[in-house]
Amino acid sequence: MPERRPRSSRLSLEDASAISSVRGVPSWGAILVAVGLTAFGAAIDGIVTGSLSWGFRLGFVAGVALAAVLVRRGSIFTALVQPPLVMVFVSFISLRFMTTERTTISLIKVVNAFPTMVIGTAVAVILCVIRIFAQPLRRSKRSEQHHAHA
Repeated sequence: MPERRPRSSRLSLEDASAISSVRGVPSWGAILVAVGLTAFGAAIDGIVTGSLSWGFRLGFVAGVALAAVLVRRGSIFTALVQPPLVMVFVSFISLRFMTTERTTISLIKVVNAFPTMVIGTAVAVILCVIRIFAQPLRRSKRSEQHHAHA
């Protein structure tokens, strides 16, 4: 019979979300959160206004911020770099469903969303940088000595 190891109640530093006692989602989960909320906002806009508007913008900022909070600490790089990619991907797909306009016009609408992309990216980067400093992957020598004596 294989030996069973007792499970530790503490998560590893790498697996924690922004709340250290809650397991974070993997990088693909963070991408799904950001894309999902952005697409939801775009769908609401498509139904209500027929073009990308406040639903898309709010969904984008909420999606990338939530992804930055939920992603596991070891995959935080994904949350740092995904906002511009999510913005462009969802806006192009959404505009293809909403309009039959030429691609150049769609590109102009994506470029007009640049301030929203900057705000969402800044929010995600700020949250990720706070997590990087508040949840270092390596323990300091002081905390290692404290744990060794405990």
